Amino acid sequence: MRYILLFTYLVSLGLHAETLYSKPQTPSELHALFAQYFANKDLEGLGTLFHPDAVLVVDKEGNQAKGREEIKQVLKGYMNGDVDMLTKSVSIHINDDVAMVRSDWEISNALKGKNIQGTALEVMHYVDGGWVYIIDNPNGF
Repeated sequence: MRYILLFTYLVSLGLHAETLYSKPQTPSELHALFAQYFANKDLEGLGTLFHPDAVLVVDKEGNQAKGREEIKQVLKGYMNGDVDMLTKSVSIHINDDVAMVRSDWEISNALKGKNIQGTALEVMHYVDGGWVYIIDNPNGF
């Protein structure tokens, strides 16, 4: 009986964590939430923006991080120091519950005094009441 109660408690904690985060209602809102969670170094929040089977293209050779946990680990590597992120949706094409998006982004690091920027190509899917990344190619390789 104790194990059933423990299991129920742990499951409820996981469900509660999901409800703490907004579900983006537009691709542009997904970009805004990504920038917000990134600047706050909120890996759990970032994870909610990716489909469980999403892929993140990590280099020009086409290597990929697959699934939320791998993607969060890659993103964590960009969060050293005092970082801020700006995103701008440049092109959005929606067909029913799928969107093809191009966006410009910039990450500034106040401690290192440098900025990195790029143009992302993304495929998003509207599922379970919000938009999520299916494919995120942050450098448009």
